[in-house]
Amino acid sequence: MSYVMRDIVSKIVNFFETHIEKIVLAVVGVVCIWLLFYYVILGPNKVEYQGEKLSPSKIDIEISKEAELLRRKLNEPPKVPEPYTRRLDGFIGPNDPVRGGIRGELQNGFVGLFDSPLSDINTNLYPPMPSSSSLEAGFAREYSLPFISEVNEVAVEHIRAVAFVPASTVDERNAYKKENSKLKDIDFVTVEGKFDVAGLCARFQECFAGKAVKEEEWYDPCLARPIFAAVQLQRQELNSDGTWSDWENVARSRIDPYKKLFEVIEDVQDLPPGGLTIRMLQFNNSEVMINLLQPEAYVIASAGEEWFPPTLHSRYLEQQRQAEIEARRAALEKAKEEREKKLEEKRDERRSAGTDTRGRSGRFGGGEYGTGGSYGGTRSGSGLSTRGSRSERYPSSTTDTRRTPYDRGGSSARTRISGERQSEEELSAMGSKDTSRGPSTNDVYDEFYAITIALRADLAKMREPLLFWAHDDTVEPEKTYHYRIRLGVFNPIAGTNQFSEQDESRKSDVILWSRFSDVTEMVEIPARSYFFANDIREAAKAVTVEVCRYVLGYWYSEKFPVMQGEVIGKVKRVELTPEEQQLGITAPETIDYGTGAVFVDVMAVNDWSGGNKLVAKGYYDMLYSSDGINIEHMPIKTMNWSKELKAIFSDIQKSVRQKKQPLRDWDSRRTELRRRAPERGDYYELGGDSMDNYRQR
Repeated sequence: MSYVMRDIVSKIVNFFETHIEKIVLAVVGVVCIWLLFYYVILGPNKVEYQGEKLSPSKIDIEISKEAELLRRKLNEPPKVPEPYTRRLDGFIGPNDPVRGGIRGELQNGFVGLFDSPLSDINTNLYPPMPSSSSLEAGFAREYSLPFISEVNEVAVEHIRAVAFVPASTVDERNAYKKENSKLKDIDFVTVEGKFDVAGLCARFQECFAGKAVKEEEWYDPCLARPIFAAVQLQRQELNSDGTWSDWENVARSRIDPYKKLFEVIEDVQDLPPGGLTIRMLQFNNSEVMINLLQPEAYVIASAGEEWFPPTLHSRYLEQQRQAEIEARRAALEKAKEEREKKLEEKRDERRSAGTDTRGRSGRFGGGEYGTGGSYGGTRSGSGLSTRGSRSERYPSSTTDTRRTPYDRGGSSARTRISGERQSEEELSAMGSKDTSRGPSTNDVYDEFYAITIALRADLAKMREPLLFWAHDDTVEPEKTYHYRIRLGVFNPIAGTNQFSEQDESRKSDVILWSRFSDVTEMVEIPARSYFFANDIREAAKAVTVEVCRYVLGYWYSEKFPVMQGEVIGKVKRVELTPEEQQLGITAPETIDYGTGAVFVDVMAVNDWSGGNKLVAKGYYDMLYSSDGINIEHMPIKTMNWSKELKAIFSDIQKSVRQKKQPLRDWDSRRTELRRRAPERGDYYELGGDSMDNYRQR
């Protein structure tokens, strides 16, 4: 029996050993067929939707059912909601599911929740509310709005200089300072005006706490103190056809830390959170008021320029010119004294030489020097005259007696003669030296500090009108503008019902404006780049063009020979002289003289010149194009230019030849408004009783 079993087991084992590969292949085949059928054939046709796996056809049916259900709901009439039931006094509606309440707490409604067995609570108590201000209280009050006088004596001035220009946004957190600025050329315009602040304070006092108020109990000193709200500067630009553009508002300058706060808001509905009360508190601050009326100007680094308000700036330039004339006069007088001293020394030497050679034969004929000779001389009772004759000043040469007295000194002598005569003529034109002290630039600084608003100043007691100004740092070269300016104060009762009948229409006006000032004179912003056709080579049709560019406070020029089809100008390196390097002159490493203009051709022009008697005149015009479409022309050679072009070229050449000076540092400016930083909580009061009339928040 055991033998039979062993035989059976042996056969089974042999079977598996013989067919194991086929068995494995069969099992793998079955598994693959199942995977193919379940995941490939059946799987993609079923998608899980709302917890069920459905075929695409069934999914469409389910979605259509839901769409039909939604359509029916949309077409159903709206359900009327249950009316709100009041619970403050304990009333509970008939549909209230909690009727009877839990432990009877809701039987007394909302107030019942506050009941306590410990004490009786007075349910008439209300949370504390801020007291209403005078702007909202007393609806029976009536006030008339004060008249805002006009802005007078408007003036404008353009300044071009190297300045510290902010490299990042300036605001209340990021102040305008040297660390966030860089030196750049800048054009900006300042417009100033004068305003009668004392009269404004008097009118506010009369309208809100004076004779214009009907009832004495309506007097409100808080309303009677005007607060400046805005300075609005507007400009027009001259169009190419000679017309003016529409008036546009000029934004505050880039260095104004309060430019966001100073954005003009004229309607009560547009005020930010806090309304008029908060905005008036923000502006009722000495530092804010000073920045609004007398904003800080750019720190100028140019050695020969300084910022002042327009009227003071023109006076500063004039006194600076007078100071330069005085310095030149002093230099000429010193040079003249040195020349006279040297001449006197030479005369003394010549007198001594004439005495030593007396009685000798020779050129002087045995007499004193000056008594004879080839050209004779001039003699006085005490010797030689002060000036002497030509032979005394310019003695003849023993080697060449054929030259004239003006030739013997050579070209250097002629240059010296011409220079001496020119210096004497300039000195004579300047007039005699006045030893008394005249006006100086220091006077302008003193006047400037006198008109600036002090931190604790009482503007209501100002005897003179307030001088205020605004800047425009968005002007562009080669454009022309003119300006007008106005001043605004807050309407303290805006948004209330406290207006008199005649002022009811101004109920929503946040700002009470003055009238715009007169329009200023035109301000022309000169270009920073010019080019001039200097010369021509007719055979080659090549023109020599001198390109001038204003960089870092000075004009630089370079000449470029240009052929047809070539662009005028290119980049050139700047080479400083050893003296300029020693002085520390700030100059760019390279200057791009590129003009963008292409030289097209030259054209012969036949013209007439002269006044009553016309004379034929022929010259060449240089034709060029800046945009590839329009052809422009310029006469070649200085003699053929217009008077305006000659004047521009002459001024630029003077600046090119001008001795350059190092740029000033940030702290070197003298017109900095060095006011004390306001203490926390301080704010100015306009129309107070004294300079110490301040309150702490």
